[in-house]
Amino acid sequence: MQIQISGQYGDPKADGIFWPIQKKLNDCFKANISDGYFQTLSKLAIAFRVSGKAQNFDSKGSERMKYLKKDKCITIDLVFPIEQWVNTASEDLIKTITAGVLNCLNLMIDKSKILGELRDEKRLLSNISNALHDFEEHQLKTKASTVK
Repeated sequence: MQIQISGQYGDPKADGIFWPIQKKLNDCFKANISDGYFQTLSKLAIAFRVSGKAQNFDSKGSERMKYLKKDKCITIDLVFPIEQWVNTASEDLIKTITAGVLNCLNLMIDKSKILGELRDEKRLLSNISNALHDFEEHQLKTKASTVK
């Protein structure tokens, strides 16, 4: 099973800010997420949609959740409006992203329950918590070492 973050960035500056975050989240999920949580689902996928000067997604938060039966996947978009990331302190942005990702995952877990897919919620939630903790810890440590 895999939790995967992808991105669509409506501003060149957003790419520079969100891409390293997206990569680190994927690394943390890869290190903490295993198999056995679901009957047949193989992926939970979150797409960051970050508004900017080139493209404005005119929304905020979690939206457009889909169950792709053929791909054994649940997808959801996590939209960030311009005001949520431009001129925002990095610590605040990390907290916003972590909260948004957790909200998306909870919505997808709820959907998996409706589909009769969920087998081991306790372990899945624990492993998600570990991955997000590792992510935040790394981001804060990186920020602290940059300040030195």
